Amino acid sequence: MKRLTVALDDIARIQEIFGNDALDPVRYGILCETYGADGLSVTLTHSARGIPEKDIRLLKDLRRSYLNLHIPFHAELFKLALSIAPDMVTFVETPHNQPDKLLPLSPSVLNETLGEVLPNFQSNNISVAVLISPDINVLKSLSKLEIDYVELDCTEYTHATNTNDELVALDNLKTAAMGAAKLGLGINCYGGIGYQHLADLRQLPHLEDVTIGQSLIQRAFLMGLEKAIQEARLALGARG
Repeated sequence: MKRLTVALDDIARIQEIFGNDALDPVRYGILCETYGADGLSVTLTHSARGIPEKDIRLLKDLRRSYLNLHIPFHAELFKLALSIAPDMVTFVETPHNQPDKLLPLSPSVLNETLGEVLPNFQSNNISVAVLISPDINVLKSLSKLEIDYVELDCTEYTHATNTNDELVALDNLKTAAMGAAKLGLGINCYGGIGYQHLADLRQLPHLEDVTIGQSLIQRAFLMGLEKAIQEARLALGARG
């Protein structure tokens, strides 16, 4: 089966709105692991709406599964991420006016800057991934970089407004997955993924990891977190 990773950023935003310690993202992440999640994902950001650094460090110490730390591509965050020492860092970009929105790395960063920062992480046994658009030209730009994974941005597929656009976007994801595999890269998926998308994404060649966030929270409110996790795992191929 594909691995199920749970993004914790949305639960932190809900906690900020309600100010409720029962919605603590660290506790939520540990419960997700208990109920079968294979990994946890957190974004390291200076935004007041994000998970505080102290909570990310606590999560790093308490978690039993894989921890993927999304990092906006800002130099001041690199040293902080190295000190946290997650299992993986995934480089992303964030708009200045929307620090909570994760975007694929721009071609300029991929071609000119990324290679300079990779050795610092890999020498500390931290796997490196980049969030990219599912585009062959983008993949070609990665061929000279010593990265470990790509995280394919699924938003064109998950936000498609009609069947034709959805099929085209899914085909682009399949093509990108095959291209990444030929480059020897591991493949993850991220971006607006809901339960209705899991069956399709499960069919992507060589895909290892699928990250869901808001959709899991919504399902957990209706049926409980344990059932929500188990339903996602079954959709990704776990045995009942």
